[in-house]
Amino acid sequence: MPQSPSMSPPPSTPPRSSMPPSLTAFARIFSDRGGPAAIVFGVAGVGIALLHIYQIATFHFPGGLFKGMHLTLALALSLLGLILRTPDDRPWARRLLALLALLSLVPLVYLIVEYQALIDDRSFFPNTADLVIAALLLALSLYVAIREWGPIIPGIAIAGLLYGYFGYLLPGVLFHNGFNLDRLLGYTSIPYFRGLLGGLTAVSASTIFIYMLFAGLLKSTGGLDLLMKVAFALSGRSRAGPAQAAVIGSGFMGMISGSTMANVASTGAFTIPMMKSFGFKPHFAGAVEAVASAGGQITPPKMGLAAFLIVGITGIPYVEVLAAATLPAIIYYGYLLFAVHIQAVRLDLGATHEARQVEGLPLMDVSMGRAFLMHGHPILAIVVLIVLLLTGTPANTAALYAVELTIGLEIVKRIVLGWRTPLAMVKSMGAPVLGGLARGAHSGAQVAVVVAVISVMVEMMVATGLAQKLSYIMLDLAGDSLWPLVFLAAITCLVFGVGMPTSAAYILVALLGAPALIELGVPVLAAHLFVFYLANMSAITPPVAVGCLVAANIAEASFMKTSFAAVRLGLPGFLLPFLFIARPEILGLGAPIALQVLVALLAGVALIAINVALEGVFTRRLTVLERLLLLPAAFGLFHPSWWTTGVGLLLFVIIIGRQIVIGRRAPLEQPA
Repeated sequence: MPQSPSMSPPPSTPPRSSMPPSLTAFARIFSDRGGPAAIVFGVAGVGIALLHIYQIATFHFPGGLFKGMHLTLALALSLLGLILRTPDDRPWARRLLALLALLSLVPLVYLIVEYQALIDDRSFFPNTADLVIAALLLALSLYVAIREWGPIIPGIAIAGLLYGYFGYLLPGVLFHNGFNLDRLLGYTSIPYFRGLLGGLTAVSASTIFIYMLFAGLLKSTGGLDLLMKVAFALSGRSRAGPAQAAVIGSGFMGMISGSTMANVASTGAFTIPMMKSFGFKPHFAGAVEAVASAGGQITPPKMGLAAFLIVGITGIPYVEVLAAATLPAIIYYGYLLFAVHIQAVRLDLGATHEARQVEGLPLMDVSMGRAFLMHGHPILAIVVLIVLLLTGTPANTAALYAVELTIGLEIVKRIVLGWRTPLAMVKSMGAPVLGGLARGAHSGAQVAVVVAVISVMVEMMVATGLAQKLSYIMLDLAGDSLWPLVFLAAITCLVFGVGMPTSAAYILVALLGAPALIELGVPVLAAHLFVFYLANMSAITPPVAVGCLVAANIAEASFMKTSFAAVRLGLPGFLLPFLFIARPEILGLGAPIALQVLVALLAGVALIAINVALEGVFTRRLTVLERLLLLPAAFGLFHPSWWTTGVGLLLFVIIIGRQIVIGRRAPLEQPA
């Protein structure tokens, strides 16, 4: 099971430092552990963050060179983060990591010195030094990926390399002529600037990294805490308040995070116990958190960083991706809010506790007005970011402005609060600005490494022709028929998405499943969103369900019960992708806005019908016949035929209308 990367390297043992108090305080900005290692980590993180900000603002470095700078610096920063997570009683391990961090700078220096010669003279004829550097870069990337993400993704990359070298030994459609060692290493990085230094790494360097910096600043300046407070305020007095607050809050957090597991671990620590104390069963509380966190990965503007990868792979403008993904995300969370409400009705749970009674959540003891006064400026930056994106500003430029605005407003806030001397202001800004930049850079570095490593597998599949062969195999198995292919692609996505972060899962399934769907006439964006959704939902799909595993551990509940509850709560994530194929109007794709909204509303009603049928409760308990009739009603609402849709809608209105009219005459009996 892969490890979940943290936003900041956690402390392992108490610090033992003889540094002056001022340096000790400076070190603790970047890690609770403190010490010289924290200072090195923090200075490196801030420096790397500023370098990326400078590059996005000026495009000073050539694209190929900056890809190499991005990856090598990401490796160094990741290794420095690993040092902070290594206990003091393992000094040999800390020294080894420090050595590897220094070693990761060797390819950086080499690329800076030799870049022009590589481009002009050795694009196809590498010398020995080029191959040594390529091998070193590959080895370091695989090692860091194993340490940060577990063995699955590096294992896939290694399998791709073995296939590239030994493919001539394989029979049938798997045969290819094989690459010698020179070509194999060339495809991994230099001199071809593919694989580790390919197009996906360019997306990471130019776009993903700056969004991770923004996420780090949002967290350190209190923006995410304020969003959680808003979530509890919005749902605090509803029937299923704690669960609905968890849905909204985890959705906010998931929009920023790039990992379902990381989001479950961070927000679930207080939302799951809160739901349990309110009366929800442990496995249900864990399932709500897991499904809400998974939903954050399909929610604009980042979509777990996959939005930028979709743009990079398909060439579709970002605004179109954003517009297509918005309504499905609203349906997903609308259904989840409804589902937890129905569960509260079934269990006869009442109004929730006051939000300030939530333990472990910052700002709960602060008034909403004061919270906005102190931490509202990051929210303003989010609004500006969204407006810029909607007006066609490039995604990385919009994020750059958001980062600059967040820092600028933090400075203004410090001045207004009375820190008028430059020294006092710099000291007070250390944690929110410097700490946020360093932690954001560390998160961006972790993502950069995993994207680069999975790109090795992508490169091997493309260079050997395996990707095209697999598409043909899928088409043959499906008999060149669309819906058999759709179900085959769905299974492929769920299997290959297991245990992977969102970005890596999408990259892999986009190569495996999307081309075959496009071959049979599915619109490009619909095909890519189909595979992306289902790969993401593998995080809550048993028997692996890594998101549910973390949630069940926090909830002290059965893993399998949590997983199956998550599948029921996460139905939109499994069913909407099929609607992308059957009714692509829900994604826009040139359809009138009125039609897009109508299809989305019908999909939402269909999902409500399924939930009511499964739970057997609306305003009162349903009869067996009512529950059975709601399922074909839902099918009709999903069906592309308008006649079938009309029949389904009529059936739904009759059953639910009867519930509303006579519900008060038949009191809800509570389960034993």
